[in-house]
Amino acid sequence: MNKPGPRQRWLILGALLLGTVAAAVFVEDDTAPPEPAERPAKRKLPASSEAMAGMVPTASLAPAEASPEKDETAGEKEETPETIDPFRTKSWFIAPPPPPPPKPRAPPLPFQFLGQLIEDGEVRVFIKDQGRHLVIKVGDVINGTYAVEEISAGKVVFVYQPLQERQVLATGAI
Repeated sequence: MNKPGPRQRWLILGALLLGTVAAAVFVEDDTAPPEPAERPAKRKLPASSEAMAGMVPTASLAPAEASPEKDETAGEKEETPETIDPFRTKSWFIAPPPPPPPKPRAPPLPFQFLGQLIEDGEVRVFIKDQGRHLVIKVGDVINGTYAVEEISAGKVVFVYQPLQERQVLATGAI
C-alpha cells in the first residue's frame, strides 16, 4: 500500500472535521438535564424468617395512582398489579423451638457436719448452718425449708421442702 501524501492527509482530516461539525449542528440539543430517577431508600434486610414474616411487600406501600377512567359513583378502587422483586431474599430456614427450661433444682446443702450423739437409742446430729450450731433428729424442720428424713450410718437425708427433693449429707461411717 502506498502512503498518502501530505495533500491527501489534509483532505481526509478536513472531511472528518466537516462531518463532525455537521453532526454537532444537526443533532437536537436537550437544554434541560435529565431528572435523576427516584431511588428507593436503602433498607436493612431481616436476619431471620420471623422478621421476614412481618414484612409488608413494597407494592402494598406504594400509593395507588388515580385513574382517569375511574367511576367515582361506584366507590370501588381499581387494584394495581403487585410487583415482584426478583432480588428479594427468601429463606426456607425455620428456627427450631427453644429448648425447655431446665427443671428447678434444690440449692446445695448449707449444712456442715460437726458430730453425732447416740443417746437412749436416739441418734442426734450436730450440724453447722450459717454460723449457728444445731442439734437435729429425724422429723425436725430447719428454717422451714429442710426436713430431716433419715439419719443412718454415714449419712443424713434432708428433704428440700419447696421441691420435695432429697439431699444427702455425708457424716462418716459409724
